[in-house]
Amino acid sequence: MNKYRREVSIEILVGLFMFTVLITLGVFTIVLSSEKLFEKTYPYEFVFSEISGLREGDNVYVRGMNVGRVNQTDLEKSHVRVYVTLKSPLYLRQGYKIDVVDSSMLGGKKLKIYEGPNEAQELVEGTTILGTKPVDMIEELAYAVAGFQTMIDSVNAGEGTLGKLLKDEAIHENMVKISEDLMSVISRLEKGEGSLGQLLALDDGQLYTDGKMFMNNLRIISDNLARGQGIMGRLMSGDEKAFQDLEASITAIRSISERINSGEGTLGRLVRDAKLYDEATLLVEDIRAAVDDLREASPITSFGSVLFGAF
Repeated sequence: MNKYRREVSIEILVGLFMFTVLITLGVFTIVLSSEKLFEKTYPYEFVFSEISGLREGDNVYVRGMNVGRVNQTDLEKSHVRVYVTLKSPLYLRQGYKIDVVDSSMLGGKKLKIYEGPNEAQELVEGTTILGTKPVDMIEELAYAVAGFQTMIDSVNAGEGTLGKLLKDEAIHENMVKISEDLMSVISRLEKGEGSLGQLLALDDGQLYTDGKMFMNNLRIISDNLARGQGIMGRLMSGDEKAFQDLEASITAIRSISERINSGEGTLGRLVRDAKLYDEATLLVEDIRAAVDDLREASPITSFGSVLFGAF
């Protein structure tokens, strides 16, 4: 009897120990998973064309905060329904986005929710919430590699500019010739041949001196303009008298031009009166004829002066 009681006592103690261990594990599981048994939750349902490996238990983030988990995913005829439970309500507005993104570089997925612009209108209750088709990085990388391979094949086949450079002997020879011509030009510059070569070959500092003198002259002109010296300086400095003098000169020139155009004065009559122009032309011709007669008679006059001067 005592042995039987001892065995029963041991079994009861083992049972109590295992029960305590299970209770403790349950408490730690709840604490570590941050789940609150009696906290109010908000269920939501999203519709995706595909979810790229999103699984039950993955986290849901809003504005960078973990606000819930994925409860269930159901594959239907043309889409996937994702059921989530959140700790706080969503206020989705027009322009919202629900994305399936990578949880880390090591893998895993999470649901990222953008509620939309603050000034946008909120969604009507009962609206189907659509998720954005996720970007599969592996698939995109495969497309990139395939495109790169296509480009390499095209180059190897001699297609395109790069392919022709690698395959076309004529282009290669032209490139070699251009390189040789360029080396020849550089050699001539180093020897001081040509205008540019002579400029580069100057070692007496004359080019530097001339450039410095030119810059000094520009500085002097700039300083004079800044001090208001000269006509341009006075005009740039806002001298009213200089503006008035310039305006008076322009007015006088305009008046003279208008008088000439209207035929006033000798110059105006010459410009406008055709008869006076013809008379002036005849007078010039007469004068030229008289000068020619005097030039022809000059030897006779000189001979007569010498002859009669002897007596």
